[in-house]
Order: sequence, then C-alpha cells, then structure tokens
Amino acid sequence: MLSFKTAVLATAAFGFSPVLAITSGACCAATYGEGYHPTVGFTASATELLHRCKSQDASKGYTNNVLAIPSCVAAYTSQSGNEVGLSLACQHPDTNFNGTTLPHLDFNIYAQIVGDCAWDQPAACPITQQNFIDFIYGQISLTDTKPWPSSPTVVINWFKYITDWTGTGTTVPYTNFDDFLHFSYFTT
Repeated sequence: MLSFKTAVLATAAFGFSPVLAITSGACCAATYGEGYHPTVGFTASATELLHRCKSQDASKGYTNNVLAIPSCVAAYTSQSGNEVGLSLACQHPDTNFNGTTLPHLDFNIYAQIVGDCAWDQPAACPITQQNFIDFIYGQISLTDTKPWPSSPTVVINWFKYITDWTGTGTTVPYTNFDDFLHFSYFTT
C-alpha cells in the first residue's frame, strides 16, 4: 500500500504524480495533510477552502479543470499543491491532479482577483497583496463554517510564499501565478 509520505517522497524524488497510484490508505493519510501550508502550517481556513473546492468540483462532474473554480485556486494557494492534488484524487482517482497536467488558470478567475484591469492591453495588471487578501477572504466567506484566519498575517504569508516562488517582487503577473499553480506543486 502506498502511504502518503511515500507518495510525497516519490513525487519529489522521481517527478511523477502519486495520484496515479492512489490507494485508500494514501487517501486517508491525505486528509491529514489538508490545510497544511509549507510556511504557515495547518489552518482551518485552508482546510475549509479545500472542502469547498472538492464540493464545487463534484457539482461540476469531477473534471480536472479545477483552476476554473475559484475555491480551488484559493485552496492551491493556501496550502501545498500536493495535499490539494491528493485530496482531489481521493475523491475521483481516475483524474490526474498533478499540477503540471492541469489546464491553465481560467483568466476569468484571474480577473476576479485583480479586477477590470485584467483586461487592459497589452498586459494585464498583476495581483497585489491586497487583491490576494480580498480574494481569499471572499472565498472563505462562501464556505459553510467561515473559519477566518487567526491573523491577517496568515494570508499575507501565503501571498509572500507566492511572490518568493515567482521572484516577481511585491506583485504577481498572470503567467507567473499560473506557473506557481502548476509547478510549485513539486516544491512543497
């Protein structure tokens, strides 16, 4: 049986997705990783965002286009992509949620985060820290239990993790944010 720890180590060491060989034991273990962020630790906010993501994905017929679901984008940014991918795969194991195989971030979701300036040409405006905070709090407000972060610093640290990973300074353009959602999956 593939354990959660083995699945994560295999992903890091060999670059393949453990969701392809998911077992009920790994699914059980994956639920213990829900809500975990590499720099913040466990938060109820992140866990509830993932639960909303799974519920919305189920209502859309279990697609792998989770980056077209706002709560799933929030879940991917509030915790390790490994936990999100494994948890979604437990829900429907025939779909690969390896971050590198997901479709690109739906640009309408990006526009929801940054506002109308997303449609400015030739380049859309980047995500600011305040845009990100508003997006996360907006998604949490839609959850059943509304587990607010213990401090605004929690969400600020989630955004800092994204800006550190992308190396884009204090804001994050669409392409870099999309890259983060796809490729940071293996670095957490």
